[in-house]
Amino acid sequence: MIVSNAGPILAFARANHFDLLRDVIQILIIPNAVYEEIVIRGVGRPGSEEVSRAEWIRRKHVSQRTVVKGFPKALHLGEREAIALAYARGDVLLIDDRAARRVAEEYGVRCMGSLRVLEEAKDRALIPAIKPILDDLIFSGLYISASLYQSFLCHIGEEHTD
Repeated sequence: MIVSNAGPILAFARANHFDLLRDVIQILIIPNAVYEEIVIRGVGRPGSEEVSRAEWIRRKHVSQRTVVKGFPKALHLGEREAIALAYARGDVLLIDDRAARRVAEEYGVRCMGSLRVLEEAKDRALIPAIKPILDDLIFSGLYISASLYQSFLCHIGEEHTD
């Protein structure tokens, strides 16, 4: 199973590719703080309705509160809870934020990001090309550095030609 913070879920929802996330992940676990951020505080925004109705997304309580409190306060509560949940369950963590990813990896949590979701989608022939969807994600607010964008497109054989 895969645990996620809000970032990737919101990115795919804002870019109108929420179904692709579902097709790749199949079952996604989110902690209460992520649910609150997306569904309760984000009511009316992209992702809120999708997450509240998604049967493939399962909300879990984080019981290890001392672990959550031990993470850097610079991380959002949803990031801290997602890291703690992935750590406790031994699951992969879907997260794009570099600082949060570093903390997770320090605890031995295996991480993947939105780019890996896209790569999996292409590997499974769910999409013919990654670049148009990646461009949609970036246009809708996902930050990816120009160098990462270029190197990722080269890695998957879709060289950037602009």
